[in-house]
Amino acid sequence: MQKDVGKKRRARFWRFLYFAVVHTLPKRSGYTFDPIELEPPFLLISNHVTNDDPFYTGLSYKNSPLAYVASEHIFRKGFISKLLMRYFYPIPRPKADSGVGTVRAVLKRLREGDPVALFAEGDCTWNGVSGSVFPATGKLAKAAGVPLVTYRLEGGYLTSPRWSKKHRKGRMHGRVVRIYGADELKAMTADEVETAINRDIHYDTWEEQKKDPVPFRAKAPAEGLERALFICPECGGADCMSTKGNELYCSSCGAKWKLDEYGFLNGPRFSTVREWDEWQKNAVRNVKRAGLFEAACTLTDLDAGAKKKKTTVSLDTENKVIRMGDGGEVKLSDITDMAMIKTVRLLFTDGAGYHEIQSKRGVLRPYLAAWQAYREETEDR
Repeated sequence: MQKDVGKKRRARFWRFLYFAVVHTLPKRSGYTFDPIELEPPFLLISNHVTNDDPFYTGLSYKNSPLAYVASEHIFRKGFISKLLMRYFYPIPRPKADSGVGTVRAVLKRLREGDPVALFAEGDCTWNGVSGSVFPATGKLAKAAGVPLVTYRLEGGYLTSPRWSKKHRKGRMHGRVVRIYGADELKAMTADEVETAINRDIHYDTWEEQKKDPVPFRAKAPAEGLERALFICPECGGADCMSTKGNELYCSSCGAKWKLDEYGFLNGPRFSTVREWDEWQKNAVRNVKRAGLFEAACTLTDLDAGAKKKKTTVSLDTENKVIRMGDGGEVKLSDITDMAMIKTVRLLFTDGAGYHEIQSKRGVLRPYLAAWQAYREETEDR
């Protein structure tokens, strides 16, 4: 009975909120969407391109709020977290964790009759191109025993790039790509389901912009891009990229790029964020310096009741260490998993537990890139 009361309360609140959001968010973003005409339970899997994706995909289902698998940090926001739990009832997933408990929670909610939504790439794109979904996604969709909706957000990256605080209006669409019935999924292997999901939700911003260019206009559109592109391809310098207005430039060698209204870079070597980002993933291996990307931060021990302390953090790529201002350090070799939330929170798991580094400066992606490069190097040996 209590579950029914909670569902009715959430449905009533969602219908009220839906009316407000459907008349504001689409106009702000030039957003249109395909509605989902299904009775719950069902599983929706979408690509992940903006921080507002839960609202964009949520508009596709008018009858009740989708139960999103959400990063556990939103459950540490006091009163806001209580409101989210009361009216949206999201499913927590620790960012730097295996996610086994999350899978169980998803299946439980589907058995209870809720529509569940999942951004199965696990991370919002930095470069405008979809990544692969978690390896267990096909198994989850089969085990659920409910219809699967594959949903693709198109144009979202240039509407609200992860690295930028500025919103742009252009053209964005939420598309229902396929609806797979439970019996259809049952007849497929887990690998076949995973392949189908990856195919359906894949989106390449740059290929689409070349085929059908759409302008995305904003004031100072390049500002924040140094959070994503942090190694200069001309001189190889790190921690030397800056932005102003529509320009990205290197303070070491003076190389300069201009970001146009279609999202393309005009300057030496690279014309898209994707090209630069792919090059950068290997280039970070050649950076051998200490004291990079230093910033004031808050270090939180999430296994000790979210105990916080203020310090500074810097990256030492020479010795493969994250250094703290109080003399502490974390070796990249000791980190078993690492992930980011937006641009200002870095979560990692090591032998000492589960931790979060939060820095308002937003220069934490190089730490993640350095760890990923180290991990690939050790796996290749």
